[in-house]
Amino acid sequence: MLPSEFQHLVQKFLDDSITGEELQRFRQWVLEERAVDMQEAAIEAVLQKSNYPGEMPADKQAVFTYILEEANRRTATPSRVKMVRMRRWWAAAAVLLLLGTGLYFLTRQKAPVKIAARPGNIIRPGREGAILTLADGSQVVLDSLKNGVITQQGNTDVKLRNGQLLYNSRDGAASPSLAYNTVATPRGRQFQVILPDGTTVWLNAASSIRYPVAFPEGERNVVITGEAYFEVAADARKPFTVKTDKGTAIEVLGTSFNVNAYTDESALRATLLQGKILVKAATGNKVLLPGQQAVVAQSITVDAHANTSQAIAWKNGIFNFQQAPLEVVMRQIARWYDVEVVYEKNIPAITFGGEMGRDLELKDVLEFLQESGVHFKLSGRKLTVMP
Repeated sequence: MLPSEFQHLVQKFLDDSITGEELQRFRQWVLEERAVDMQEAAIEAVLQKSNYPGEMPADKQAVFTYILEEANRRTATPSRVKMVRMRRWWAAAAVLLLLGTGLYFLTRQKAPVKIAARPGNIIRPGREGAILTLADGSQVVLDSLKNGVITQQGNTDVKLRNGQLLYNSRDGAASPSLAYNTVATPRGRQFQVILPDGTTVWLNAASSIRYPVAFPEGERNVVITGEAYFEVAADARKPFTVKTDKGTAIEVLGTSFNVNAYTDESALRATLLQGKILVKAATGNKVLLPGQQAVVAQSITVDAHANTSQAIAWKNGIFNFQQAPLEVVMRQIARWYDVEVVYEKNIPAITFGGEMGRDLELKDVLEFLQESGVHFKLSGRKLTVMP
């Protein structure tokens, strides 16, 4: 990353305009490059053009202090950035530490409350992995396989390449009969599939996609459960249709969109980023334009100004809890960390805000959530929510 690009991202952080994707790229670069001198020079250059006071506001100071403690706890050799004094470029120092620990909460105002848990009970975040079910019903666990051809389906080679599943038809030949494969992610896993037509699909935890090994003439139909993000390869001769077990279908030609169809959510949500899609439900049909979201429940409604960054945050390695009720947050946590969530009493009426990386251990996530007045007890993989 060039110093000018780094400065640009620092400025966007200070302006609260940095996107989730930019944050992930920024964080990865900070962790891998460790170019501290360049980072500090870029920070100073940005702040010389900004009107930040010499004294750190109380709420930001609390954030900064906690991040210092967290960063030092996570590494035995703190870098210069982690040891900075609370001086004029406190905000930029905070972002570096924020990125280093995977956290992006800007409203923390007090020290974290420890989670009640058994000693040694560490629950790590989810990772890449899935189960491939072939046409004959046999299954292949994809978590630890090496790159290369893992099986053949008719005239099609099924390959694994750097965590992606790909389908290559040999000599352009089509399979003699329609055969279907299914890729399913258990809780605590996510995976990426490139379909026979070149469409790329990202599967969130506890999700699946069923598709033909070779698409027939005139159509491209797939069936999903859970949540998936699609980047559909354009082909006007073969409309692409996503069907769900909730009875909703989404028809496209070439576009990028996200579908959240978990059965334990109150509604199906289809969010469009690029192109145009037709959402067809039992209660009616809606055409979506970029930036819109269809919500399918007892009826179908359209949010004309949807938070698209929040809808695809999971794909970019982020939890986005902006305006999210407690039960929605806990369902995301249950899927990603593969834990059972139970409530000691009624579900507290709490709404959260902010973002954090999905690469955090569970206890780190829970410490932040406790700032809103809810408490947790962790026993094995059973997580109890307490008022």
